[in-house]
Amino acid sequence: MAYRAVSTIPTLLIMCFTSFFVLSGCDQSTELPLMEAAPVIDETKTPIWLDGRVDMSPQQWLIKRSTETITDEKAQAEQAEKLLIIASNKFDENPRMVANRVAQLEDMLLEHNINETAVHLLEWFTQLPNTKTPHNFSALCQYYYNLRIQGKSKDEIIHSILHT
Repeated sequence: MAYRAVSTIPTLLIMCFTSFFVLSGCDQSTELPLMEAAPVIDETKTPIWLDGRVDMSPQQWLIKRSTETITDEKAQAEQAEKLLIIASNKFDENPRMVANRVAQLEDMLLEHNINETAVHLLEWFTQLPNTKTPHNFSALCQYYYNLRIQGKSKDEIIHSILHT
């Protein structure tokens, strides 16, 4: 019998505490406190990632998601289109994939307070000299990111790429 009484005491304590907390909440009003809504990105206008379901060209997408102030959207979209074609041919990649990678790089750099827009990055990558060692675009973006967050300049990165 002593064993049964000992095991009931913890159960009774748990029931008492639970009842106390449940009943203490009864005196409160049923109104919930107002909370500020978190900002929501409207992905229907500018999706975070450009996949095959998005009805937008890669150059339009890059311009629409740019952190840069756009003064002439048409001219900048034409420039982005030219750069995407050059990069696509240079790195043998699909323009949509190039756009996604360079936009991702822009976001990653921004997390380190390095403000370089996707279009400006794309321009930099298209001006890279050809090297003996083939580089794919994704690998170059990662290499660039790693060196930029270490504080390397664009010239230092070019020098490093040419000597790898």
